[in-house]
Amino acid sequence: MSSYLPVYNKLFKCSDVYSTRPFKAGIEAKVGIEAAFDYSCALLRGDIKPSEPLEARHLRGTHTPSLVIYTGFSLLLHDSIIETFIQQQITGWESFPVTLYGKKDELIPNYSGISITGRCNPVDYYRSKIVLKEPPGVIRSHQCFKGTYFKDDVWDGTDLFMDNADKRGYTLHQYVSERVKNIFDTNKIKNLEFTNLTETETDVMHIPKERRPEHLR
Repeated sequence: MSSYLPVYNKLFKCSDVYSTRPFKAGIEAKVGIEAAFDYSCALLRGDIKPSEPLEARHLRGTHTPSLVIYTGFSLLLHDSIIETFIQQQITGWESFPVTLYGKKDELIPNYSGISITGRCNPVDYYRSKIVLKEPPGVIRSHQCFKGTYFKDDVWDGTDLFMDNADKRGYTLHQYVSERVKNIFDTNKIKNLEFTNLTETETDVMHIPKERRPEHLR
């Protein structure tokens, strides 16, 4: 993997806004329930390529989808966003065909799923700051890692990327460049959240012990 020095204040973690209002969908693969999680992970990371269109169906939220739809794994993008990605030479992704159905089981055309093929090294929690958070209504404060940094600053320079696996596996965090964030901002995408990597906060207790620095295990 070719390596580029990450400029962390120009890279962002992309995540769901955790609201019940936006149109959300689920991709239905023809695999058993026990295999569905592994399949969705592999699809998101571009480790498998569907040979035929996958069905995606409305799960919750409004009738009207955004140009970008969150599924919990792979994003679904409208053709207009796909075209913008191509025009602006956005890297680190591949599309796959989906057949999208709405809240009343109506066909919604012009959407594709995307797999993220760009990569960085696993997160180096030793480099993050430790901050204490005191959420409203919570009696006890808790420790958070502030900032997301990659081991040895290894990143392949792509616009959409995820971490490589280490001996403990990988996370499902999705990262984007400032160029991707700007495209979504220009198209008024409100159902995704973009957090600068220098400002991310992750509850220490949400990270498996083997991934934490020794003094936080």
